[in-house]
Amino acid sequence: MIDIHSHILPNIDDGSENMEMSLAMLRTSVASGVTDIIATPHVNRHGVIPAWQTIEEKAEELKRAAQEQQIPIRIHTGAEIEFNGDVMRFLEKGSRDYCLAGSPYVLLEFTDQTQPDIAEHMLFALQLRGFWPVLAHIERFPQILADKERLLSWAEKGILYQCNAGSFTGYFGPKCQTRVEELYHNGLIHFLGSDGHRVEFRTTDLREAHEVLDKLAAKEKKESLWQQAEANAQFILKGRVLYPDVPQKWQKKKKGFFSRLFG
Repeated sequence: MIDIHSHILPNIDDGSENMEMSLAMLRTSVASGVTDIIATPHVNRHGVIPAWQTIEEKAEELKRAAQEQQIPIRIHTGAEIEFNGDVMRFLEKGSRDYCLAGSPYVLLEFTDQTQPDIAEHMLFALQLRGFWPVLAHIERFPQILADKERLLSWAEKGILYQCNAGSFTGYFGPKCQTRVEELYHNGLIHFLGSDGHRVEFRTTDLREAHEVLDKLAAKEKKESLWQQAEANAQFILKGRVLYPDVPQKWQKKKKGFFSRLFG
């Protein structure tokens, strides 16, 4: 698996507190079957924009430490960028600073205040600058998912969606789990990430999610999202454009017998 969303760099955001914790998080990733992980520290949250050079230097330090500890994982640089007007100021055309693994893909985080109409104009403006937007943990933003037609339209125009593996296990609550299952049912999850922050909570452990996804695939008799997301993430590492299939219309999830009976 390729984990495209993590906060493993030490002492740069609300993720890992130190090198020891970062290495423990990497060991957990390896135990989960992760071969590659993209470090995506928060950028532009509360107006704080770490220098790209700082992110690269911390990633190199972590790579050296992981090699010394013989932790078999490849670490790539990136960022999770809060999506507001400042983004247009520091994501400059032709630059790959703050992008995922040196590619044109850029991981963008909405907020509870994000307005879909405004976001749409900004997303397409970024595309005109040559960036390929990936929306982080899209299942956490009901105001975005409320407009199904817009969600499908964005995907048709090249906007891609990442979901947190923990959403499938219920870690982020039942409402978030319901939304991620709806996205899964409609084939609108392109990438998975741990969004790992610490070792005590919000970890990089993907094993439970892997089991849930395999059970869903077996139930529906199709390829597991685990494998699909890994294959899609290869496009990021190779800097290639991903053209996923997009459903023509939103399919409502069928209710079970008792849900239909009791509403």
